[in-house]
Amino acid sequence: MKILVVEDNIELNNTLKEILEINNYLVDAVFDGEQALEYLNLYDYDLVILDIMLPKIDGYKVCQIMRDKGNDTPVLMLTAKDTTQDKVKGLDIGADDYLVKPFEIDELLARIRALIRRVSVEKSNIVQIGDIKIDLEKREVYKDGKSLIITPKLFCILEQLIRNRGKVVTYESLMNKCWDITDYPSRETVRANIKLLRKILQDKDIIQNISGVGYKIE
Repeated sequence: MKILVVEDNIELNNTLKEILEINNYLVDAVFDGEQALEYLNLYDYDLVILDIMLPKIDGYKVCQIMRDKGNDTPVLMLTAKDTTQDKVKGLDIGADDYLVKPFEIDELLARIRALIRRVSVEKSNIVQIGDIKIDLEKREVYKDGKSLIITPKLFCILEQLIRNRGKVVTYESLMNKCWDITDYPSRETVRANIKLLRKILQDKDIIQNISGVGYKIE
């Protein structure tokens, strides 16, 4: 899962990024509303953590622009503004949840899990392909009933292929979804990760190579 953190407080921004990465999320972090919209135009995210009081463009406007463009990525507003009027305004313009600072990390992580789960409610979270079982909610992979050790990035690649099963997932889509902006890969890097994923799954044929375009799983 890939999250965009939009928070102008540098210390809090860095802390959130660190905590989310420890919890196996891929994270891009920006510090103002303009940057947020630029990233949202370029990359796909599973969740946006959005402060309201931002430089250049405030969080309300960022959320409104997202929704006006048809971007339905879940938005968790994270802010010191705690009046009922503030909350209602955020929810009315399209935010999915609202967490007031200061907050407990455990509550933040629980809210994140709930939002991501809500989006996936109509999708099966357990996928079986031959002797391989993938639990998309718990982010676990099993082969013949035995748990496989898999990194967040490799699970992200596998998840994109599973959620688009039968369709070609392009190199560009995998790059945007599974790498952050500071570590943007080449196609060769993607190929190397696919090779490693096949090795972990112990099945070189499960992921099909679509020459020059990307990959797919049937």
